[in-house]
Amino acid sequence: MTGATDALRILVAGASAGIGAALVQTLAADGHRIFACARRLDVLRRVTGDDAIAKSRRCDIGDERDVAALFDWIAADGPVLDALIVCAGAFGPIGPFEGTDSAEWLATLRANVFGVYLVAKHGLPLLERGRRRRIITFSGGGAFGTFPSYSAYATSKAAVVRLTECLADELRPRGVAVNAVAPGMVATEIHEATLRAGPERAGAAHFERTRAALAGARGVPMSVPVECVRFLLSPAADGLTGKTIAANFDPWRDQKFQAHLAEIVESDVYTLRRINPAQLGEHPLRRLLS
Repeated sequence: MTGATDALRILVAGASAGIGAALVQTLAADGHRIFACARRLDVLRRVTGDDAIAKSRRCDIGDERDVAALFDWIAADGPVLDALIVCAGAFGPIGPFEGTDSAEWLATLRANVFGVYLVAKHGLPLLERGRRRRIITFSGGGAFGTFPSYSAYATSKAAVVRLTECLADELRPRGVAVNAVAPGMVATEIHEATLRAGPERAGAAHFERTRAALAGARGVPMSVPVECVRFLLSPAADGLTGKTIAANFDPWRDQKFQAHLAEIVESDVYTLRRINPAQLGEHPLRRLLS
């Protein structure tokens, strides 16, 4: 339980299910004041216990008027926020790209990328008055490698990583840290879309992996991304910015990691970068292309 002087004011966007819902419950139990938003207010209120553990509001973060009203609502409670956590997201259309619905494809980018931009843009004035000043976004499948049959989702998550890095560079002089979490495959509601799509549209290998994860045979425990977010909110992460941290395999718990944050920040590790021939070591292509 956090002491009163350590309690933070935190927005969790996309809080009605999955990782967002788990974060609301965990961070509220830690003693923080939580503001939770989602498009499905009835479901969100079940997460917040009808506002018993967190304040809840309906918001489509891809709608700028909704987002502006969200922060007016928070400001009425107090004109300060310490952290913005954006979990909202959807797979969008699944299947070969030429057969997907164009409007759904674009709507996926609006929800997954433009929504992050809007929350950061409209939340920044409150965040700059806060003590901790953190923005935490979520990466996902396809951000650092191809994700066939999920082109809208993969494109959106790569864009979230690049947006995270851009915001980190812009806001670092103002004391705001911006990082992304790659949660791994956690058994959450979003993956049910893969089961509905079936192996022909989703791809047989990914379909089977998803089915195993949802059955509990494989997958990342919910506690892993939740604990990673708790770390990023903590003083132990002071100075860390512009990175995508893989919750399930990066050594963020290790004291060596925490002792070398300044060097990590100044390096390209945990970032989205192009590999040049000079970086190929002894690979034959280095000599061929140099």
